[in-house]
Amino acid sequence: MNLNEEVRCDHLITTEMKKLWAEFLDIYDQIDQICKRHNLTVIADGGTLLGAVRHKGFIPWDDDFDLDMYIDDYLKFIEYAKDELKEPYFLQTCETEPGYPPFHLKIRKSGTTCFTGWELEMSPEGHRGIFVDIFPIYNIPDDEKVYAKQVKKLQKIRKIYSYYQIDRAITKFGVKKTRYKAKQQFLWKLHSFFTSPEKLCRQYMDLCNLEKNKTKRVGLISFNPGYSKIVWPSEWIEKTVYLPFEDIMIPAPHKYEEILTAQFGDWHEFVKGTSLHSSLQFSTDTDYRDYLKNLKAADK
Repeated sequence: MNLNEEVRCDHLITTEMKKLWAEFLDIYDQIDQICKRHNLTVIADGGTLLGAVRHKGFIPWDDDFDLDMYIDDYLKFIEYAKDELKEPYFLQTCETEPGYPPFHLKIRKSGTTCFTGWELEMSPEGHRGIFVDIFPIYNIPDDEKVYAKQVKKLQKIRKIYSYYQIDRAITKFGVKKTRYKAKQQFLWKLHSFFTSPEKLCRQYMDLCNLEKNKTKRVGLISFNPGYSKIVWPSEWIEKTVYLPFEDIMIPAPHKYEEILTAQFGDWHEFVKGTSLHSSLQFSTDTDYRDYLKNLKAADK
């Protein structure tokens, strides 16, 4: 893609941001190759989908790239990626990196850097290369009572896992212990007598995949249980279309307008916004390990 600085929608896009976008597209190409080899379906979501429809590329101030996959294809993709993704690409899941949550996966790229302040604080030893998110799409139970119980259980497991993450950050990485964090750490110590991080991850993913048969609705329940804007009629994503995105074509759900309306309301009305990752730090030409060493040295 063209890396020259430019103004889009009255927003200055720097060369550095263009380089970040180019890395997203490079990682996407790796994902796309695996999906095409094994006949797996992947679709754009969130700001990436909105960018494709409204801007035919990235939203001018966007700094991520989001994809969705049906849970069956998502699980297959993980197994294929374990064998087929080679350096500099890294499959980041709760199985491949301790402390990573079971909500979705990332494909990261070594030789680069991309992280938020919160992410660095919670787990500074993890892979912190530039990444693309892939979220699993699950069947949502048609029975509202079953769905409500599922959501409640998922929220509970998610909370317990957050206790573990805080405990890990304090004990392993020396994160400052506030009164709030001390309470969360104590709660993890209690729960740890009966469970483990690995068991929580398995329970969470199994519970998300409670409904194996096709249902009237699907959703990104693992990412945010109970959030209505990411639950849609199944028919909205039954077919895939391709939309122009920068200088390539990317897959999208055929009812993309309905999905965008569910997620963003009146998405046709252009409103200048900001990145969701306000504390994001990135570098397209410095490996995250060197970047973090330099960052640590500068703080001394």
